Amino acid sequence: MSIKLSTMGQSYELEIRARRPSLVCAIDSREVTIAEAHALSDECNFITVDGQHFQVWRVLDGDTVWVHIGGRVFTVDVSNDMAQSNLNDESGNEIRSDMPGMVVEIHTSEGATVAPGDAILTIESMKMQIIVHAPRAGKIDRIHFQTNTAFEKGAVLVSLESSTDKN
Repeated sequence: MSIKLSTMGQSYELEIRARRPSLVCAIDSREVTIAEAHALSDECNFITVDGQHFQVWRVLDGDTVWVHIGGRVFTVDVSNDMAQSNLNDESGNEIRSDMPGMVVEIHTSEGATVAPGDAILTIESMKMQIIVHAPRAGKIDRIHFQTNTAFEKGAVLVSLESSTDKN
């Protein structure tokens, strides 16, 4: 899986090569190993990057992640293709993942009515949490994964009732 990141005016290509037992990424072909030592809170973790230990603070603000590491603050812009494509597809009945991950929170239930942009799920991928929003108004037909359940790239996360269904 490849992700495009930009920070401090530069763009990078991040490729995930392994997820377990540690996260192994290639950033513009330079391989790094990242292991989480332990979390102090949702925003603060101790991590090890290629054997060096860091305390990392991170806050998600839309598609921007604010990161404080090693006494420096960075903003990282993450292209969230899944959220954008879901918001742009007003007629689709399926919300699919564009990356592997895990469901960490379900914000609604099957049978519930949603408006465009309503939060449906929070998923986690690469230690970042992403809120999956309703692409259009409708009724939740099925939520395909429960909390703490892993899914693969391309998996159908949520099905909406067809916009032609009359109930």
